[in-house]
Amino acid sequence: MDNIFVELEERDILSLKCERALLIEIQEADESAPEAESHLRELESLVMTMGIPGVESVVIKPREKKSGWLLGKGKLEEIADLAAEVQADLLVFDTDLTPTQQRNLERHFNLCVIDRQEVILDIFADRASTREATLQVALARMEYSLPRLTRAWTHLSRQRGGAKGTRGKGETQLETDRRMVQNRIGKLKKELEKVKQTRNLQRKKRSERPVPSIAIVGYTNAGKSSLLNCITGSDVLVEDKLFATLDPTTRRLKMEGGREIILTDTVGFVRKLPHNLVDAFHSTLEEAVLADIIIQVVDGSSREYKSHIETTINVLNELGASRVPRLLVFNKMDLGDAVSQRQELEIAYPDALFISVRGELGLKELEETVGKALDEMQQLTTLLIPSDRWDLVAQLHRTSTVAGEDYVDEGVLIQVWLTGRDRNQLNQYIRKEG
Repeated sequence: MDNIFVELEERDILSLKCERALLIEIQEADESAPEAESHLRELESLVMTMGIPGVESVVIKPREKKSGWLLGKGKLEEIADLAAEVQADLLVFDTDLTPTQQRNLERHFNLCVIDRQEVILDIFADRASTREATLQVALARMEYSLPRLTRAWTHLSRQRGGAKGTRGKGETQLETDRRMVQNRIGKLKKELEKVKQTRNLQRKKRSERPVPSIAIVGYTNAGKSSLLNCITGSDVLVEDKLFATLDPTTRRLKMEGGREIILTDTVGFVRKLPHNLVDAFHSTLEEAVLADIIIQVVDGSSREYKSHIETTINVLNELGASRVPRLLVFNKMDLGDAVSQRQELEIAYPDALFISVRGELGLKELEETVGKALDEMQQLTTLLIPSDRWDLVAQLHRTSTVAGEDYVDEGVLIQVWLTGRDRNQLNQYIRKEG
């Protein structure tokens, strides 16, 4: 796509190549020290995924937060001394900074300062590959950057050119920059609307043949794409990195007994996922809302599994998918940490399934459980369609999954997966259920 920020970047007077990041975790009042350390480790993974090494990290528990500066003078000096000691050229805060706080901190430290939102947006911009994902990220990026046009530093434009945020040349350019970004936002929204219409048409075509739809969701890097690949034999990108998958990937699978299903791999969730990204990716995340069943994949080797489950459920609720039947699946159960805490997981989640995609453990049980869940929605039914109702036979082939058919004197014996509503409509032709 076009370099969204090309006009603005041509006026940059300062563009830094950041190589050494100091990571700062702000411990909240209701947060324990182990929780803060865990969140700091996740920030380290995010920044590494962004492509910048974290040379040092620190947990700070402020007595109170300052509206304009986030931290008090003493804590600011502590960070400044540490940044000078490790020669950091980038400060990354694991919290959301207001535009004023970000601007004040950059001026105070004379360093580039970014927050958690900007890190995630940067990763999304790097990983976006399809037209829709690129447009969605660009829109979120611009909406984030609009109130930050007076920042001292451009967003990390040294990495990927025009797909990221920026800064105007000075106060004299501020209004011009703001109008330019607002115009771009309007154009992006129009382009996205066209892409969404195309996606809706694709969904409509799929719905014309009501094959059960299953969405694979979960915290980022839980193994969703690996599960899709293993089950369907596809080759979706799999990396041991956060947000390896941004675009939903849909595959059709024929299960034992001839029933067809549609499996969709979705973008991973993460703690404090920026709301503008949730809004921007709503059309792709709708795959979970419209699914018949949700497979929630959790990294069973992570000590943070509880917060990962909670985060995923919160995002699903925000999307309006709280009523979709959900199967909880713990993955990576062949790893050491997962083995040691399996008993704890089994007690806490007695209805969950435990698998290892890499070790191919528990996958048969998962398929059987999915089949049972689908049986509650669809049932294999044998119909005897008389010879004068070939239109019904053609309709069943168009709208349902046909498992088999035989031609007999009375007409056609056809085995087909039907919902309760379909069975009621075809009740007079039913010869066998189950």
